[in-house]
Amino acid sequence: MSVRPAVSADSAVVSASDAMRLWSAANHRPRILLVARWPQSGVGAHLLANYSALCAAGFRFTFIGPSGEALDSLRAGFDGIEGLGFIGVPVEERRCRLWPAIRALLREGRFGLLHSHGITAAVHAALANLGIGVPHLVTLHKPLRPNQFPGWLGCLKRWVLKRTLQQADAIVTADEDARANLLEHVPSLRDRAHRIVAVADDSQAEQLAALVQALADRKFSLLPSEPIAA
Repeated sequence: MSVRPAVSADSAVVSASDAMRLWSAANHRPRILLVARWPQSGVGAHLLANYSALCAAGFRFTFIGPSGEALDSLRAGFDGIEGLGFIGVPVEERRCRLWPAIRALLREGRFGLLHSHGITAAVHAALANLGIGVPHLVTLHKPLRPNQFPGWLGCLKRWVLKRTLQQADAIVTADEDARANLLEHVPSLRDRAHRIVAVADDSQAEQLAALVQALADRKFSLLPSEPIAA
């Protein structure tokens, strides 16, 4: 399946094995593929706050999302930080086919972590990651609503969301209430509740960095057994 052209400021490509050796040597951080369908307002502020701190800790990322003003604003917010990449995927009639572009990037083998923000981004990221297996961290910014998935199409969307979240290696929620909300609406996640992490304060970048590193290193036993508190 063809992928529409995207604008990228990030062109270095190495194999997965070379990337792993690079991260291990000199304590290099793994590169993160960061996905958001709606990178504006609260989500944009969250990305700027947390990923600026992660960059200061030595992580680097490539961001992929819809082309347009939101992407331009996000890129401007990270101005001055070297080694970042920004890829814009065209939006056509309010639709943005993120997953083919995400999959093409994942197959290059240079990313140690896939980090999606929001339900739509999580679904696209999970679909793109099928058969590739890059560790996937999902951040949910809003609680689920009882009437969010009406009708037969809503049932299908709920099933897709459930499968997406079950396949995620870890899920971050905004606070304990949002974590409880997720377990209420997706009870099949209860046997993986230790991988649902509540980060109560966006300034807790140190804990987020530890979570990101553990996932990228595939050291799932290092994931916190209790929610991260502010």
